[in-house]
Amino acid sequence: MTETIDLIITANILRTAIRAQLRRGTRREIVSALIKAYAPPEARTVRRHDGEYRLPVEVIPYQRRIAFLDALNQLSDERAQGETLIAELVG
Repeated sequence: MTETIDLIITANILRTAIRAQLRRGTRREIVSALIKAYAPPEARTVRRHDGEYRLPVEVIPYQRRIAFLDALNQLSDERAQGETLIAELVG
């Protein structure tokens, strides 16, 4: 059953969850670090229209997207302490 759920978590769903988290006050750098933590090591950054280089959410493997969303939901403004928090969430 989990495999079926993983397959329906699209990049659009991930983007929507990320936007909601950013609206709650989580810094972009923290979200970018979380994406990097869940992306495969060979994932490449792309240049965005604003000139910044970021990993696109599409690089997060389907089988890791539920865990990514769980970790994203655990981020909060007062707990967003950077790489230490990301390491805790990724395990």
